Amino acid sequence: MKLTAGHALRETFKRVCIVHSAEQVPFGPYCAGVEGHCISAKVENEMLRKLDGVWSVSKAIQRYAWEHGRLQTKFLAHTPWTFLDVDTGRMPAIRNNVDKEEIGMVNPAPIKGLDIVLGLAAKFPHMKFVTWTSWGSKPRHIERIKAYPNIRIEATTPNTDDIWDRIKILLAPSIWHEAWGLIVTEAQLRGIPVIASNSGGLPEAKVNVPPIIPINPVTGHQRDENGDYIIPDQDIGPWEEALEKLMTDREEYLTLAALSAVKTAGWLKSVGQRTHERWLQSMM
Repeated sequence: MKLTAGHALRETFKRVCIVHSAEQVPFGPYCAGVEGHCISAKVENEMLRKLDGVWSVSKAIQRYAWEHGRLQTKFLAHTPWTFLDVDTGRMPAIRNNVDKEEIGMVNPAPIKGLDIVLGLAAKFPHMKFVTWTSWGSKPRHIERIKAYPNIRIEATTPNTDDIWDRIKILLAPSIWHEAWGLIVTEAQLRGIPVIASNSGGLPEAKVNVPPIIPINPVTGHQRDENGDYIIPDQDIGPWEEALEKLMTDREEYLTLAALSAVKTAGWLKSVGQRTHERWLQSMM
């Protein structure tokens, strides 16, 4: 924003900020809650309001920006191309993973609900879990996971088919203000049931397909000595019930898998492929 504000050709182009997280905006309880976000809140706040447009990737982020900063933003879901098959441009292939055994989680970290997953692994030692590390997975988090013999740890993969071909269920128990949750939508498009929390934009990512489980979210006001969020205690009873049902009831699984695929595909088809383009053109 600073570089473009003083650009010699400033009057010949428009400037748009895409808000992907609550931590990114320079106000509210989650400001700078993730390393590298919101470096200079006061200055960023002033510059942000001089842009030609601010795009929120979920209604949850749009509400947050207005409630905490009175910042008007444009809600636009991710473009359909985000979710379509990269080779064919069509809907991704539906999986039939009812006979798979592994329960997956991507980006194991406390704000992503790691404690809930560890609680489930302890409750169901006979079940197989697998996690794929990502940006939030610190060495101290990985060490905690290693204490559970029924959880496998995999490195980040550039090919998400490695995930979809392998897991029976995806867990998305985030307790921070999730902006959207792309992997949730991706899983459901492929007919893989997702058990998710109700945090932030996750219900939007799930297009309100159950189960969506209430959690005790991080407030943003409580931080530890490292500046990280204090993780509140959670009731994992509803998670245990939902997971056990899907892992043991074949008909329940098949019904939810079909509902997830059909409803998510219906939502995706309703997202205009030129919606974002029309919004950008309206600034000209």
